[in-house]
Amino acid sequence: MGPFEDVVTLAVNAARPMLSDADRAAIRLLIVATESAPDQEKPVSSWVHHHLGLRPDCRNFEVKHACYGATGALQLAIGWLLSGVDPGAKALIVNADHALVHLGEAQEPVLGAGGLALLVSSSPRLVQYDVGWNGVWAHEVADIFRPAPGVETGDADESLLSYLDGVEHTYDAYVSRVGRPIDFDAFFAANVYHVPFGGLAQRAHLRLARRELGLSKAAAEQHWARKSAASLTYNRRMGGVYGAATFVALAGVLEHQGVAAGDRIGVYSYGSGSCAEFYSATVCPGAREAVAEARVASQLDERRALTLDEYEACEREVAAAIAAADYTPCEDLVPGLWDSHYDGHGRLVFLGTRDHYREYAWS
Repeated sequence: MGPFEDVVTLAVNAARPMLSDADRAAIRLLIVATESAPDQEKPVSSWVHHHLGLRPDCRNFEVKHACYGATGALQLAIGWLLSGVDPGAKALIVNADHALVHLGEAQEPVLGAGGLALLVSSSPRLVQYDVGWNGVWAHEVADIFRPAPGVETGDADESLLSYLDGVEHTYDAYVSRVGRPIDFDAFFAANVYHVPFGGLAQRAHLRLARRELGLSKAAAEQHWARKSAASLTYNRRMGGVYGAATFVALAGVLEHQGVAAGDRIGVYSYGSGSCAEFYSATVCPGAREAVAEARVASQLDERRALTLDEYEACEREVAAAIAAADYTPCEDLVPGLWDSHYDGHGRLVFLGTRDHYREYAWS
């Protein structure tokens, strides 16, 4: 994450390009999911609401549940839309997060930062969620947590085991509501898993596929390649982007897995702490083209490659800014970055803090 960005700019810049004036007028619910909030009271959604120019009667709030927050927000939004209390209204779900400094530690290679926005309505273009087809499993565990500003700690092994246990528990809960599919392979055209890192998503699929289909390890790996491998198309380039990772994986499947309208996709979400959910959705006509409009690959191609020294300087700068009362981003931290990626690009940028007040502007 660059010196001119924070979780607010990540959230706004993820949502703004896809919203039309009609969308902004229709959005009556905004939920921002994050575990990287810069304030312990004021919600990130307040800044996002303001900078996106949403209407004043748009209910907005922030939710936190590690990497499950965006999925929980989505389920709340679906229920709200289905209630029919505001016909024609839309909901905007945004997840934005950034990794904390772990320079030289084992988890450093998989960490990342990013924002993702979901526009939820009664006229979907990507997927239509199977209402009520949800399996949830929650239990308290101290796997990964952030006990103080700028601090992330926990037990990585415990987190991996909790994630993998959750796959089976949530699928069993899903089956108890939906009924066990006669043929797991035929029932789900593709499977998506939360992606802290690609290998864990693959292990989750192998566990479920071997149990449900009685496959050997080699056959399960082939099943992964056929049903889920495309889910890593963008995640492997972005690193761990927390709650957004599940939906980035879904985008990869919709654009590159070869699914067709009417196909069902199984989705697994996990958040440390913990809560996990298995649910499903059917693919809408034109979904692949709709995902392509987001230009995910092009946006990744347009990123600036950093030297190792520049990358470490950016990480330390982000850490220094987290709780600073007065802070101004260093424009020369990455030479030429402002001119090449911000100036004139119309992105929301972080100008710094003055007596703890956060300041933003359009580049």
